[in-house]
Amino acid sequence: MKLLLLGLGLGVVVAAGCSPAGSPSSADCSAQIRVADVVYTSHGSTSRDATRHGRADEAQCHDIGPDAGGSVFADDPEQVRTWTFEGYSPDEVLGVKYGTNGFGVFVADTVQPDQRERIYAELSGE
Repeated sequence: MKLLLLGLGLGVVVAAGCSPAGSPSSADCSAQIRVADVVYTSHGSTSRDATRHGRADEAQCHDIGPDAGGSVFADDPEQVRTWTFEGYSPDEVLGVKYGTNGFGVFVADTVQPDQRERIYAELSGE
């Protein structure tokens, strides 16, 4: 089963399930962006206001085939515009515009897991 998540300038395929014996392997893909050497992973979306920030590299999804690596950054990756949320450091969290009414919440992989969930919960209103 494949689910196609589309954002403005950000399309990511998420593969789920297992491959039967003898078929090409598959990997899960998380929507990811990269600024300098810091990778940010999507945790969901928010309708919060945000301020235009900069640009980030967008990961590609290599989810099928013998070398299914999941989310990977190409040598010359596509770029997406990033946004910041008031009260949150861009070193910890960035937004990527989804449609006209929301943003994807991308939390830096350098942030501790419990803090990633807290940041997303605060930004999403959950």
